[in-house]
Amino acid sequence: MRHAHDAETRERLLEVGTRLFGERGYFHVTVRDICREADANVAAVNYYFGGKLGLYTEIVQALVGSMREADPTTAAPAGSSAEERIRHYVRTYVPRIAKPQGQAVWGQKLMGHETHEPTPLAPWIAEQVILPRVRYLSEAVAELLGCATDDPRVGRSVASLQAQCLFYLPSRFRTTALRGWDARVEAEVDAIAEHIAEFTLAGIARLAVGGHTGGAS
Repeated sequence: MRHAHDAETRERLLEVGTRLFGERGYFHVTVRDICREADANVAAVNYYFGGKLGLYTEIVQALVGSMREADPTTAAPAGSSAEERIRHYVRTYVPRIAKPQGQAVWGQKLMGHETHEPTPLAPWIAEQVILPRVRYLSEAVAELLGCATDDPRVGRSVASLQAQCLFYLPSRFRTTALRGWDARVEAEVDAIAEHIAEFTLAGIARLAVGGHTGGAS
């Protein structure tokens, strides 16, 4: 019975911690907040996780694991061309960030907080989530341009593509100020993804024809 009680308490702390960290961010949630809502003794977070950062770390690791399972960079068919890899990335990534479901909702919220107020886990998150995508896209763009991945055009192209996708992240401001925005995105998300892919590939093709790096003269 004691073991079952411990498991239930631990699970409640994880569930409440996920929600509160997602809603407020790491720095605006206290151990007391979590324990109060989880109906747990204030010492429980230390007992089960070694402290607030330990709890946050376990939550983030679980969410990152879930995000990586659905990562668009890992599912492109073997032997896909560079153009196909970029199209695959955009077609799978845009709907996932524009219409997050399940654990992805909390993962997205935590990433938003990390962007504005990085925690000690920020470098680990970047290594696990962001840098693999950058490498994946950089290799595809470099292949299309016929250059090395450290060519300035590659990084700029990747940043441009990613910025177009991230524009469609859910936004409380747009939901409040731009009536109907969410409904339009919901209805047009596949068309939006196709546009981003076409726009990006056309831009890369133009850069390839130009042949210059765009660096300082």
